[in-house]
Amino acid sequence: MRNAEFPLPSSFRIHHSELRIRKMITSKGNLRIKEIRLLKHAKHRHARGEYFIEGVRLVEEALNQSGQISKIAYSPRLEKIARGVELLSVARRKIPDAEWLYVNDEVMGSICDTQSHQGILAILKMKEGSFEEICQREGIIILLAGLQDPGNLGTIIRVAEAGAVAGVILSKDAINPYNPKVVRASMGSFFRVPFLPDQDVQDCLKKLRSRGCRILATAVHGGPSFWEVDFSKPTAVLFGQEGAGLPSHLLEGADGLLTIPMTPGVDSLNVAMAASLIIYEAMRQKKS
Repeated sequence: MRNAEFPLPSSFRIHHSELRIRKMITSKGNLRIKEIRLLKHAKHRHARGEYFIEGVRLVEEALNQSGQISKIAYSPRLEKIARGVELLSVARRKIPDAEWLYVNDEVMGSICDTQSHQGILAILKMKEGSFEEICQREGIIILLAGLQDPGNLGTIIRVAEAGAVAGVILSKDAINPYNPKVVRASMGSFFRVPFLPDQDVQDCLKKLRSRGCRILATAVHGGPSFWEVDFSKPTAVLFGQEGAGLPSHLLEGADGLLTIPMTPGVDSLNVAMAASLIIYEAMRQKKS
């Protein structure tokens, strides 16, 4: 489909026959559409080992990862822009064995998590991370206990890549990292930063210590400023839930505390902002 106001260059035009597209799906009750819609729920993502992403940029990022995409759904809205048509062509070359679903814009809107979709959605297999992978990488490790906000987690993952973090570990009661809002907020870093979801925090502390890693917990007071901490040693930094922070047993179970200096009258920072400050201090020390 062409946009009359912004015609596509001839090199970007693509015909349905080139993509071997099936007949357009126009019913929201289609079985395959229902299966995709179920992936909005964590229990179905976990049971099937799959999750979805949406939007041109995220699908472009995912195409650079090997063996991840199993299915793509797209609608005529994507074909109205040259970048969208080019994305379809690249995707067909890179993942010829993926299942393709051609749907109308209304059906696409029913499976997407955003209010205004861009006309493309992809189903991916969940990643398999490990302690070994994280511990073998350079940089500090971020431990998140009880984190609930998807925007905060996505931002932390994004900053983790920018600040050369070894990996991110999430507790069992933390938000699922495959939540669509988390993936979008990470802006593609989700595919490149190693992470471990659904972990027992106490068990994590034991495993990390057995590998020579020191555990530092973030606190409002009671520890040195993060500027005074030596991050050149193998270190994992523990962050708590938005608002409530870390429970007392995790503060007491850490090897030490660290704080972020603030002016009088201010007693807390957004957890993503706090993590960013500490991540960049660790990177600054490494580079200096």
